[in-house]
Amino acid sequence: MVTQIKALVLGDIVWGENDKLLTVLTAEYGRMCVVLKGGSSLKSKVAGACLPFAYTEMTLAEKGGRPWVREATEIRGFHGIRKELESTALALYVLDVLTEVCLEDGEESEMLQLALNTLHAIENKLKPLGQIKAAFELRTAAACGFSPDLVACNTCGEDKSQFMYLDVMDGVMTCRECRQRHIQEPPAEGHTSIVLMLDRPILDAMRLISYSPPKRFLSFQLPDGDSRLFCSYCEKYLLNHIDRGFASLEFFHSLEGL
Repeated sequence: MVTQIKALVLGDIVWGENDKLLTVLTAEYGRMCVVLKGGSSLKSKVAGACLPFAYTEMTLAEKGGRPWVREATEIRGFHGIRKELESTALALYVLDVLTEVCLEDGEESEMLQLALNTLHAIENKLKPLGQIKAAFELRTAAACGFSPDLVACNTCGEDKSQFMYLDVMDGVMTCRECRQRHIQEPPAEGHTSIVLMLDRPILDAMRLISYSPPKRFLSFQLPDGDSRLFCSYCEKYLLNHIDRGFASLEFFHSLEGL
């Protein structure tokens, strides 16, 4: 059977003596593993179109129960990302998150579009890299079904407080008055509470990312003084929900400000 797909290459590893095993993301089939025969050889005519970050049209054939790449044509390579180490580190983190959260044999058109939009933003520096990362993290949470409820206070339904308080693990928000009442109550047994205090600019940015059409997820504006806190909050929210860290993220942070 021969299948044609458009796929974003998330990663590759050496497979056997001369082949590579690619992890790719498609809209129709979700995350897949495909074999690139001769992918480690300098003589390969398609290996250049199958590097990480590449969005590629592939013709797949099946052999031995596993799909392998028969033809590949690069649609978008995002080559500009590799010109700067910090951009490369952030893009690798994006690919790592996609590999973690995207499902096999599932429809992943939203995550694929988010990935392509994010790589485009990194390559063209549409915003500071930290803000691109944060927007990707929060939008990933929304696409994966664990977006925070940022509409209003989960207890009283009001949205008038200067500061709102987001419970990371429960994904709900309370106003200042309700928060004061909650902290006087004994916590539920075994419940770990991580609470973020959101001022209005940060809350407005998080709302736009979570609820706007996909192409507008970077349309927010932030005062300079709120940017670092905003980036920390979005990262903390995603990592606590997927319950793991990433070496690529640690590497990105080690490069910030250098």
